[in-house]
Amino acid sequence: MPKRIEQKTFELINAPTPEILVIGNGKIGEKAQQLIDKTSVLCALGFNMPRRVVLAEGFFVEFWQRNGLGANLEDVNPNIDNIEYLIRRGNFSANQIKDLEVVCNSYGTTPLVIRSSAEGDARGTGTYKSEFVENDIDHFCEGLKKVLASYFSPDAIAFRQDAHTGEGFGVIVEPIIGQNFGGVIAPVLSGFGYTSTSRGGSYLTIVPGLGCAVESRDGERITKNQIKKYDGSLGDYIDAEMRAMFDGQRAFKRSALLGANRYFSDPYSALAFAFSDHWGRHEEVVNTFIKYPDKIKKVIDNLNLELVFSAMERIEQYFNKPQYIEWAMTVEDDDPIFWIIQIADVDKKLDLMDFGTFGEIMFVGHTVIGTGIREAIKIVNCLNPNDIASLNHFNQENKDYVLIFLARLTSAGGVERTLRYRDFSNASVLLEIQDTRHLGDPIAHLGDQLDMAGKLFAVLDYNSEPPPNWDLFHKGEQQEYGLLVYNGKIKVVSSEKQNKLAIYAQI
Repeated sequence: MPKRIEQKTFELINAPTPEILVIGNGKIGEKAQQLIDKTSVLCALGFNMPRRVVLAEGFFVEFWQRNGLGANLEDVNPNIDNIEYLIRRGNFSANQIKDLEVVCNSYGTTPLVIRSSAEGDARGTGTYKSEFVENDIDHFCEGLKKVLASYFSPDAIAFRQDAHTGEGFGVIVEPIIGQNFGGVIAPVLSGFGYTSTSRGGSYLTIVPGLGCAVESRDGERITKNQIKKYDGSLGDYIDAEMRAMFDGQRAFKRSALLGANRYFSDPYSALAFAFSDHWGRHEEVVNTFIKYPDKIKKVIDNLNLELVFSAMERIEQYFNKPQYIEWAMTVEDDDPIFWIIQIADVDKKLDLMDFGTFGEIMFVGHTVIGTGIREAIKIVNCLNPNDIASLNHFNQENKDYVLIFLARLTSAGGVERTLRYRDFSNASVLLEIQDTRHLGDPIAHLGDQLDMAGKLFAVLDYNSEPPPNWDLFHKGEQQEYGLLVYNGKIKVVSSEKQNKLAIYAQI
């Protein structure tokens, strides 16, 4: 059990890794609880875990009261105008700052990550903020307030209502897992993965440097079966994938691990956290891309991923259910060291759905999230950034509709205005249209948001039988809120295990 300290100033928390210290009373959120429950087992299985501090919900009572926002978290009115702004400009008490200084000082000069830990959100859906900050009290307090404010964002409020997660919020503090590359810090590799899925095998999504795999589409997804072809060698996999794209044998895909973005570049270009004084200024912390030295590249090339997948299997065997993990890899004495950043139970149904004659098939999808049957009377298209505001209005007036959207609208690097949860919160089914720039899996956090909220998701299959029937869509389309909307009786059948989603027009 973690050591829990009452809400009062304390002196020392330099406990041996991987103790988790909880400060304050009340809820700590599911993400923190999963780490508390599983840290000792993960260490016994050979993974590394950083020392963590959890700020419980009760720690922030004084903050809400002194800034006139409420008696506690549940008392804060989310409908107050500019509530997020009011939280970000709030002040901690002198006693709270003393506590937070002790937290910062216990990590020396290592930069810190401030992570949200909400009820029912152990997988980290991206609904709430995480902040990377320099290790001083000013940067820390600013980052902490941003994380607190994210609990009251319109997206977060809509998500909690749809996913029925319940209320409650804690904050996790931990060091950035990484190593110093001349004034900047980054893990060598990081990402997320599943120990198994409804479709069977485990997979990892990998990027060099900080874990943008869970925040963008540039993560390289590698399954256990894929890496077996190369006897587990990550270097051989990378060489083969790059050759296949260069030779035109495989469609171009964005991948940070392969150095494939808008153009081919040197592999292992990593996103890193840079100290502000690294740039000769102190106004704010910035992120930067770095090139790894040859000795680090050699470790990546020689990495045997089969050993990692074997360790993931042991995790699932111990906890007796599939696990979602976020991870990072560092290098010590030319050896890879694996860290678990986050872990959560995953419940997946082993289902076989009947894709019978429910009408005329309009669209078929793959890369499915969610199992079940949905009925709708509208399908709406959102195909460019200018459509998003119209979709937001449509969403406020309609429920249980099917949304068809372009992949680039959910990618942070794709457009200025991206789809947010509040824009499609009332949709029951989402069908993504991918292009060559966004081949691969849907963005990880969007996927988990949909899964937890009970929505169905798939990527449009252009090679399905029958192929996409846009003529049928256009027969029933009308203009609503400036959007193309199909009106008619619709049935959607979805199966994760069969990796198929079908949209039927019931004419």
